[in-house]
Amino acid sequence: MNEYDKQEVIIAPGVAESIVYLAITQVEGVAQVGPKTASASGGLLGFLSKKPVYNGILILEDDGQITVEAHLKLYYGYRLQEVAARIRAAVADALLAHACIQVERVNIIIDGIIFKA
Repeated sequence: MNEYDKQEVIIAPGVAESIVYLAITQVEGVAQVGPKTASASGGLLGFLSKKPVYNGILILEDDGQITVEAHLKLYYGYRLQEVAARIRAAVADALLAHACIQVERVNIIIDGIIFKA
């Protein structure tokens, strides 16, 4: 065992949420992740910040078990169960591939359906 095997990797706040956000937005049928109003996305501070605010994505750790919770709006016409299954797989795969985070559960809360114009 060398000295690199003993080192711990620390992920900066927001990085895991960014990975989750990008994974979710790549899934067909997803219209919106989290709320789009200024007050819900960090208010004036969120508006003035150069960093994106990923409200609607929550990552919890409890006794070594990682749970991701995502609030979404989906497009009308997609089967909700199929989109949810693709989101769960995309989130788990992305966090494992990019941050070596093993996800125990991905909870998806569908806040609404958006009709394409």
